[in-house]
Amino acid sequence: MMHLILVIAVVIILAASYLLTFALCRAATRRDMLEARWREERAGSVGEESHESA
Repeated sequence: MMHLILVIAVVIILAASYLLTFALCRAATRRDMLEARWREERAGSVGEESHESA
């Protein structure tokens, strides 16, 4: 009985760490995509402003 409880606890810990890792990687990927889009928009707006003033 004690062995079964230990196995269940280990499985729960492994599943929680897997889900946490997946969530952190997904959040980092989303952050990178948003930063890239922000950089593109900012570069585009700087280019438009210099074009309009010329």
